[in-house]
Amino acid sequence: MNKLALVVMSLVPAVALAQAPAAGKGSAAPAAKAPAAPAAKDATAKAGAPAAPKAAPPAMPAAPPEVKATVDAFKGNWKFDATMSATGMPGMEKPATMKMTFNCKEAAGKTTAVCESKAKSPMGPMEALFVIAYNPYDKKVHFMGFGNDNEVHDHSCTWKSETEMTCEPLKGGMGPGGDEVTEDLTMTWDAKKKEVSFKSVSKMTKGGAVLTLEGKGKR
Repeated sequence: MNKLALVVMSLVPAVALAQAPAAGKGSAAPAAKAPAAPAAKDATAKAGAPAAPKAAPPAMPAAPPEVKATVDAFKGNWKFDATMSATGMPGMEKPATMKMTFNCKEAAGKTTAVCESKAKSPMGPMEALFVIAYNPYDKKVHFMGFGNDNEVHDHSCTWKSETEMTCEPLKGGMGPGGDEVTEDLTMTWDAKKKEVSFKSVSKMTKGGAVLTLEGKGKR
């Protein structure tokens, strides 16, 4: 091989390298991937507008006037002069008088009257708790009593007028033995509701004895 051929062969690789594009020169580098854009926010929030207020729950409907009238009729501290009499009950032939307290306060959002009563009767000390409220469902005044004589009363009563309340005959038990009796209960207030009188008549099913408790009180 002659010298000219050797020179040409040595120059070919150099020429090829000279013609190859250098990185960053003459050709664009591969484009870097752009980071993913965050999800677009709600248009309302993007605009800065306040969120719509939540709907308020419906208001509680007003109670019938009898609810307040019943509580107002009983609340307060009452002092009674009462008389207990009986027929057909040995040892109680003569009427006996006694003092009785009946202290009531509002409860359950002023929808109920809760009362504590104390007295000294011919049969011994009397203590009782009463819960009294008007029920819009059956439109009755429920007069519930729990006494230290083991008696439980649940009278269902009706306002006959603004000052008179009459209860349906109640069949229940009397005393620790639970002897069956039927009780009639009525209450009458004066026009200003400052005084009240009551009468309870209980007739025993067995033997027919009748026990009457009545009185008049002021607050």
